[in-house]
Amino acid sequence: MSLEGMTQTKWAGFTMEERDNLRSDNGLTPQLVGLEGWRVEVTTTYGETRRFIVGRSTGWVPCHIEIPRRDSSGGIGASKKYASVRRLYQARP
Repeated sequence: MSLEGMTQTKWAGFTMEERDNLRSDNGLTPQLVGLEGWRVEVTTTYGETRRFIVGRSTGWVPCHIEIPRRDSSGGIGASKKYASVRRLYQARP
């Protein structure tokens, strides 16, 4: 199986084992891998500083997302690279 021609309908038809074998981590931000659920402070490559909880989308090519608050249900896609990442505390289990 390959990701070529993947659709949500095809993805929904796979077992969890098949999904795990197909899933690609290419969309994840390397600096945030392992920090899912942590509140972090980042400095962007443009010099901007911001804080957010690291989340992860679902699907066959997940990406990291910037969740603004503990009670938020989503957020914007994380950048592929940050000038710095500082772990603050674990905000979500």
